[in-house]
Formats: sequence, structure tokens, C-alpha cells
Amino acid sequence: MDGWVIRRAKRTDFEQAYDLWYNIEVDGDPNPPPRNGIPSVYEHEFETGEMYVGEMHDQVMGFGAVIRRGSVSFVSELFVRRDQQSSGLGKALLSHIMTKDVPICCTLSSRDPRALALYIRAGMHPLWSHYSLKCNSADLKDLPRDHIETCEQQGLNVELVRWDAEICGRRRPIDHEYWLRKTQAVPLWFHRKKRSVGYGYVQMRNNDFVYYPEAATIGPIGASTPEEAVFCVCEAIRWAKSRSSMMRIGVPAAHPSLPVLLNCGFQITYVESFLSISTRMFANMQCYIPSDSTLF
Repeated sequence: MDGWVIRRAKRTDFEQAYDLWYNIEVDGDPNPPPRNGIPSVYEHEFETGEMYVGEMHDQVMGFGAVIRRGSVSFVSELFVRRDQQSSGLGKALLSHIMTKDVPICCTLSSRDPRALALYIRAGMHPLWSHYSLKCNSADLKDLPRDHIETCEQQGLNVELVRWDAEICGRRRPIDHEYWLRKTQAVPLWFHRKKRSVGYGYVQMRNNDFVYYPEAATIGPIGASTPEEAVFCVCEAIRWAKSRSSMMRIGVPAAHPSLPVLLNCGFQITYVESFLSISTRMFANMQCYIPSDSTLF
């Protein structure tokens, strides 16, 4: 084991976990952004999921977390300090957070070949690419419009939670509460001729990102059909454009809005890989935009 031990995380581990993650995120950047403080998602994962650390001599060498919602386990965190990579610590952490008691265990992996190999050796199949996009609001070109009306909501909306469960394949009101409470998320309904065709959130501030925490994060967004999905995404972006100078969104490869957004000024900043134990997809990825790469 090279001297490290795996144990359940404590709140007192958050600071070291954040330092580890921050150093990986800004590696190679000659002018890294300032630290935003411990990401709020750590507390959420700690309270509503499971978080483990690999520790050596009272130092956190790696940490991982998993969120279980219904039949789906999503590996939301798995980071190992650079001097401990290829030591077996990542494998040991993953074995603690991957369980056999749910049909689907999945994650979004970085493009690091070592990370991909780790998940594949654990039995996950690479299924599709996931594109992180961003755009300055001033650079956004005209978006397609098709008589969709956007209606703001206040607080936790039971019907919106139900729609989300049907489209993303997991009932997760506790995550909706987190977005509302910690990311200043605004819930939206999308209507065509007074009929609901989709729902969404725009997260107005998110300290889970090192770069541009003040950017509006679009997602999750769900729609009744792939055609409606394009217009729901465009309306969410149009709503956010007047309220934020920068927007970001994570788009699965199959989602029909991907070429539309690239043609309208969004740029690809990162590409991840979605991997899963099961090849059966729990969500309709032509109709669903994730909340981010951590909670999906």
C-alpha cells in the first residue's frame, strides 16, 4: 500500500482535498486564478453521498466521492496527488466507492489516459464524449428561436423535480435543493402555447470551478423531445445572457444542441469521457443537459 490508508473522509479533510484538487486544476498555468475557497459540493457529497480519502502521515494523498440516486451511482470525485499517481492509490479509492448494490455505476473521466485506463480496468465502458463549452455573452451570435416562452420559478418545484426524474433517470430532490441553496440557481420552465416542453436551471455562481466561478452555468436542462431540447437550451442561454457576462454548459455528444451552440459562438474548453458499468443509458442524452461534471 506504499504507506497510505483509505478511510471515510471527515470535514477536517476538506482543506487538504481542495489544495490537492486546485493544484491539479491549475497545473502548468503560469498565472493561475485565485483560490475560491472550499467547493460547496464537498459538503454536499459528504452529507448525501460517500467520500473517502487516502492518507499518509496525516496528509491527504487522494480523495474520491460517489453520489447514489436511485439505481445510479455516479463517481463524482477521484483525484490523486501527482507524486502518488500510478501508485495504486486511485485503484484503492475507486474500489471503495464503486459498489455492486446498484445496477449502474458511471462517471465522467478526464482525458488523462491513466484515468481512463483506471476506470476501464474497473469494468466501465467508454460510451460517449462530453463537451465543456463557454462563451462570452458579448460574443454570442443569434440563437435559434421557435416561440418558446421562459417562465422563472421560485424555490423547489415538485413538478420540475418529477420532470427531471423522468428525463435524467434519477429522482434527486436533494440535489435540486443544493443548486437552489448553494449555486444561486434559478429554475425555469419552457412553454410552447402554454404547454410545458422542458425545464432547466441556470446556476448564477458556482465556487466548484477554479476558472470563472462567476459565470452562469446552464444546467440541468431536460426537454420532452430532441427537437424541443435545442430550443430549451437556446432559451436558457438567452435568459442567462442578459444576466451574466460569461456562460458555460456541458453538452453530451448526442445532444442536438452541440453543433448549434458551436455555430453561435460557444467554444470547446475541455472534453471528458462518459464511462459506465452498464451500456444501458439511464437518461435520454438527446433530451438532457447535465448540471455539471460533478453531480451530472
